[in-house]
Amino acid sequence: MPWEPFLATLMGALRALGIVMILPIPGGRGLPTTLRAALSFLLGGALTAAVPMTAVGPLSTATPELLIAGVHELLLGLAMGLTGRIVLSSAELAGRVIAGEVGLNAAPGFDVPVPAQEPLPSFTGMFAGLLFFVTNAHEGVLAAFARSFEIAPPGMGGLSPGASETLTGAVATLLALALRIAAPFIALNFVITLGFSILGRAVPKMNVFIISYALRSIMGFTLLAGAGALIARYFAGAFDRLPWTMLELVARR
Repeated sequence: MPWEPFLATLMGALRALGIVMILPIPGGRGLPTTLRAALSFLLGGALTAAVPMTAVGPLSTATPELLIAGVHELLLGLAMGLTGRIVLSSAELAGRVIAGEVGLNAAPGFDVPVPAQEPLPSFTGMFAGLLFFVTNAHEGVLAAFARSFEIAPPGMGGLSPGASETLTGAVATLLALALRIAAPFIALNFVITLGFSILGRAVPKMNVFIISYALRSIMGFTLLAGAGALIARYFAGAFDRLPWTMLELVARR
């Protein structure tokens, strides 16, 4: 009996690890490992304490059963966190597509891209992170996480039978959301390319490449300056659906 509260807190912390990992961090850097573990125990312990021990049920102290339960809790938390990370990653994907359309592609390298090499994807990613808190999406994520303990108490968590379909749909949402955000820039690039291709045939001596490159960048940044409300509208809808997507991953016990 004395070990049950500690084991329940441990299981809740393992489930909370995935939620902590999706928190957007300015600059694109992740949280330190020690701080991530501390936040997981804090969040998991606080929510586990709100669950009656009668709902938790007796937790087995056998090592194999505890390991299996811990793995299930960790996988459930990572899956729930992955759905949120997918929504935030769509902003960076859209930024890379937009950068290619307005002529801001970074030079290829061998290392992992850093914000200094990809300013536009970093900007769109930070903008999505700001919207995540401005639209109170973090409250919906925490509410869905707390609701998961009512559906599956600590130590009894697991992925639902339709989890693979839910995760596949989340990846499709990433691609669709990124393309919807970048669609105006793709259309703008197409119109400019088509116009200058016709102009280049009419005026062969004109340096079409240099002029079109400059115009494409100017028009792209002008469009980006006025596209904030449209991008915010897309992400607001995605953030509203995020808590329900997270709960679809939890298997009822």
